[in-house]
Amino acid sequence: MKNLNIFAAAILLSVSSAFATPSVSKDVTVDVVSTRYKNLFIFKVDRKFKGAMVEVAYANGEVITYLQMEKRKLIIDFCDVKFGSYVITVRKGNSVQEFQYIKK
Repeated sequence: MKNLNIFAAAILLSVSSAFATPSVSKDVTVDVVSTRYKNLFIFKVDRKFKGAMVEVAYANGEVITYLQMEKRKLIIDFCDVKFGSYVITVRKGNSVQEFQYIKK
C-alpha cells in the first residue's frame, strides 16, 4: 500500500510539473548565431522573414543604420562604433524582434 501511495504521488508530481512548464513558441523567426569574434553580431532568419528591415540604434534611441535583408543571414560588425549598448530591431509586417548588443 505504501508503494502505491509513493507511485501515485510521483505520477501526480510529474503531471503537475508538465502543466507548470512554460510553453516555447514555435514561431521564432530569428536565430542568433554564436561566434568567436567579439565585435560581430550574426543572425539568421526564416524564409518568411527574408526582406525584413533591420535597424541598429544606440541605447538612447539614435538610429545608426538601417537596411533591408537581401539574404537570410546577416552579419553586423561593431568594430568601428563606440562602446556601449545597442538595440537591433528586425521588422517585417507585424512581426518585430529586438536584440541587445553590448560592446565592451
